[in-house]
Amino acid sequence: MARVSRKAAQAGQGAQEPFQPERVYHAAVYARLSVEDNNRAGDRESIAMQKYMLEKYVEVQEDMRLDGVFCDNGETGTNFERPQFERLMEEVKRRRIDCIVVKDLSRFGRNYVETGYYLEKIFPYLGVRFVAVNDGYDTKKGGSGSELVVSLKNLVNDLYAKDISQKITASLEIKQKKGEFIGAFPPYGYLKSPKDKHKLIPDPETAAVVREIFRQRADGTGINRIARYLNERKIPSPSMYHYLKGRKKKKPEGAGAIWQGQMIKLMTKNPMYAGHMAQGKTKRSLSLGMPQTIMDKEDWQVVYHTHEALISQGLFDKVQSVSEQRHEECRRRMGKYPLTENVFKGLVVCADCGMKMVRYKDVSRAGTARYTFICRVYAENLSGQGCTRKCIGEPELKEAVFHGLRIETEAALKLEDLLKRTQQKSGFRKKQEALAERVRLLKQDMGRNAAYRAALFESFSDHTLTEQEYVSLKQEYDRKAAAFRKELGELEQEEQVYSKTMSPQNQWIRALKKCRTEETVTREMAVELIDHIKVTGYNEIEIVWNFKDEFTRIEEMAVGI
Repeated sequence: MARVSRKAAQAGQGAQEPFQPERVYHAAVYARLSVEDNNRAGDRESIAMQKYMLEKYVEVQEDMRLDGVFCDNGETGTNFERPQFERLMEEVKRRRIDCIVVKDLSRFGRNYVETGYYLEKIFPYLGVRFVAVNDGYDTKKGGSGSELVVSLKNLVNDLYAKDISQKITASLEIKQKKGEFIGAFPPYGYLKSPKDKHKLIPDPETAAVVREIFRQRADGTGINRIARYLNERKIPSPSMYHYLKGRKKKKPEGAGAIWQGQMIKLMTKNPMYAGHMAQGKTKRSLSLGMPQTIMDKEDWQVVYHTHEALISQGLFDKVQSVSEQRHEECRRRMGKYPLTENVFKGLVVCADCGMKMVRYKDVSRAGTARYTFICRVYAENLSGQGCTRKCIGEPELKEAVFHGLRIETEAALKLEDLLKRTQQKSGFRKKQEALAERVRLLKQDMGRNAAYRAALFESFSDHTLTEQEYVSLKQEYDRKAAAFRKELGELEQEEQVYSKTMSPQNQWIRALKKCRTEETVTREMAVELIDHIKVTGYNEIEIVWNFKDEFTRIEEMAVGI
């Protein structure tokens, strides 16, 4: 065995240039299926098979390290509005991922324009390497003549998707015009007929609830009060009802688990409950380049008297009259006040339920308008959801956040001064130099290990190594390579701390210093600096900054040098 090891070592030492990747990429694999994959065994297109193939591909690449797996199951490739893809792009923007690996271009996207924009504009701008394994495409190998092939494949994928879209759209429109129901879930109060899934029949469990909703609305009861009435009586919302019946896999949470005023509003406008099949309320056509669009009522596909009505036409018409009257009153009272920018949109959350709070415009009888952030779960469900009464006025919120920014800006200026003094210390420079030297030596070790590993097959081919010895040594070199990559990643992160984070030009310090010239909180400031704002009571808040933990860590490191 000693002779064998010496042979492998000599082979490595004899290499003129040991293999050493110029850069190790932080890679993420991305898999996608249009139709939801229910763990289909033996399917080459399944999510599990895509993941397995891509992970194995990254594993054998010397210049890649797997740092993430993202899968969109049951998501179309004709646009990029996919949950896991959006999460992947967030990781890219945070510089945690700089290489994306997919099975082929069609798994990435079938929209020719958008796919090309990502490959030609966004990824090069962000410094992201893109690999489509089965298509043999790798942006690191630029100038290989594959650009034309990729463009043609993207175009073919796009045309294929548009052709399928056109055929499906035409088929569905024919069914709509015939009065056949084509939705995935029937309207609340109905079931799909077991004899014909395109026909609706009353649901004996929920039809009475629908009739009660219309009766109360016809009597002038407000939509939020009706929602509270249903919640207080523990009647499951439509989403919860579908989940309890096993039609939906994911249990609804927060506001989605209860009745809301908006649900009541939409239900009482729906002609389906008067026995008329009303479809085509939204429309999207890939072949025509039409995104998801809400259609005007005049453009709905309505076929009259297609199924058993739950309410009379007279009751339905009365409810429409009441709703229009209420809408007109609200429009007269609030419409004269211009809409202002919602600076804190999406950032204000309820401390109890964690749901995002909504900005509500209230106009007093005296004629003054005021915006307030309220918890919709509490407002529409006074019992049973665990939320206490809490709200905050927009003027008070702006003042509190602006005051908090002033305090944090002063802290940032002190930290900037501390970092300037820290960088002048000899200990700081010595740590930087020692870290750079550790990286240099580690890369040398990686190169030697790669060379030894490359020499193994030659030794096995000329029978210097047995198969068992070859496999054993290869596993050992693979283990060392993985350990080296992990250590290099940690060292590179530490290097970034010293070069960027422990710098007076730290991104958060720069961002806070910009606030000194502002006289109020702007949308840009809020999005950049605030993670979220918890409302804990009446005009009581807790601001969670994007940078707070990092500032604390930097101060501790600076003091310790």
